[in-house]
Amino acid sequence: MGQPPNPPPAAGPGAAAGLCDGCVHQQLVHNTRGSTFSLCMRSREDPAYPRYPRLPVLDCPGYEPRRPGPAQ
Repeated sequence: MGQPPNPPPAAGPGAAAGLCDGCVHQQLVHNTRGSTFSLCMRSREDPAYPRYPRLPVLDCPGYEPRRPGPAQ
C-alpha cells in the first residue's frame, strides 16, 4: 500500500496573496492573534473592490505594480 497524500500546507505568514503582493494598493494588516490580512486600499474609494479579497488574487482590473525600491 502507498502512503496517503500529503495535506496541502496551511496558509500562514508566508502565504501568497497573488497579484496583491506586488500591488501599490495592498496594505498588510496584523491582528493580535498573529494573523496577517491583505487589505485593498482601493476599497476605501471604490466599493467595487473588496476590502479583504479572497486570496490568491489572480486577476484584478485595479492592479498597479509597485515600483522597485532602492537596492540594499
